[in-house]
Amino acid sequence: ANLIPFQYVFLSRLGQALVVGYRGTLPEADLTHMKFWNRLGWPLMAGAFKAVEALFGAQFGNLTGKTSPFLKKDVVDDFYGYAQVLDYSMKEAVKNGKVNWEMGTCESFGENSLKLRDGKEIDADVVIFATGFQKDYNIFSDDVKSKLDIQNDGLYLWRHTVPANVPNLGFVGSELAVISNISGYGVQAAWLGKFWANEIDAPGVEKMQQDIEASKSWKREWMPTTPSRASLVLLHQIHFYDLLLKDMGLPHFRKSNPLAEAFMPYESADYNGVIAPIGQAIKDTAPEA
Repeated sequence: ANLIPFQYVFLSRLGQALVVGYRGTLPEADLTHMKFWNRLGWPLMAGAFKAVEALFGAQFGNLTGKTSPFLKKDVVDDFYGYAQVLDYSMKEAVKNGKVNWEMGTCESFGENSLKLRDGKEIDADVVIFATGFQKDYNIFSDDVKSKLDIQNDGLYLWRHTVPANVPNLGFVGSELAVISNISGYGVQAAWLGKFWANEIDAPGVEKMQQDIEASKSWKREWMPTTPSRASLVLLHQIHFYDLLLKDMGLPHFRKSNPLAEAFMPYESADYNGVIAPIGQAIKDTAPEA
């Protein structure tokens, strides 16, 4: 809750272990020791994350009311449902009395006010329509869409990249939600290139489908129902990257020493070399004079 920077909590291997201890590991990662830790550690981690959310609530003046952390899902579930980006300028504005906020459904608008569905009328300078979005797969034929088996909570893919039943089709970015889009899509693109070049020892269709079903069941056990649930990796980002790097035969421990590996946040620069640096890529692809 700003006592320790977000990236040190959730983008380090220590933070990854805390999340896994509470909500389990990616099924396809097959990390036996992490599964054991989850069985033992989830009650402790549940209390720890509830304390973190209480700190967030206190900072935003949000300990009571319908959005109180004590009356809804915990911070990890919330993050997978809505992937908030914490803005502490909002916290300071609330604390200093410069901003007041209200969450609800608009029934009607007045000249400088609005009426909520619960009957409450408030003056408002700004109204934010947080309506979400829905993906459209109509670029594909009906036959392909049928084979993709698109669900109400999204498109489930093997390694969040390729469908089990449609060859020569891959998705980079659109079906993967991680904390760092820059590193995520870069590693994913590198993996897909090697996959299509037959440089990855990929299983058959049946095993791919089993992995997809395992991921689907795990996510539906605890992640909030959203149209994009199939794509969510988020706080499990490090283990997902590890999985792709192992597939590619590349080292997944990428820090300079064990202490940094455990406690320092992973950044996009840590994956330098997985794909060519920008300058090298431009040089390699530039036409000869």
